[in-house]
Amino acid sequence: MPTEGVNAFLFSKPVKLGRFTADANGTVKGTVTIPKWTDPGKHYFRLKGVESKRSLGAKIIVRPHRPHLADTGEDRSLVMVGGTAALLALGAGTMMAVRRRKHN
Repeated sequence: MPTEGVNAFLFSKPVKLGRFTADANGTVKGTVTIPKWTDPGKHYFRLKGVESKRSLGAKIIVRPHRPHLADTGEDRSLVMVGGTAALLALGAGTMMAVRRRKHN
């Protein structure tokens, strides 16, 4: 819903990844980071509207964290996963906006 707060979660163990605000069109944009301690395997990423309780999610696979041979302070794997989650969030916001328009 327009200007609604939207929370991002990762399940199997509920982990709140962030909170965003939908724009005037109901679109949500944002980036999340999957914690390094997240167990590898199948998980569920979900966006949920705070007021409307509407939700949209997708199944994701978290790969094992493999440290580099030398720690240079750079780890792009979480950035890539965060980028994927951001794309999911953008798509989810668009889908929520489309659903809202169909109901009106």
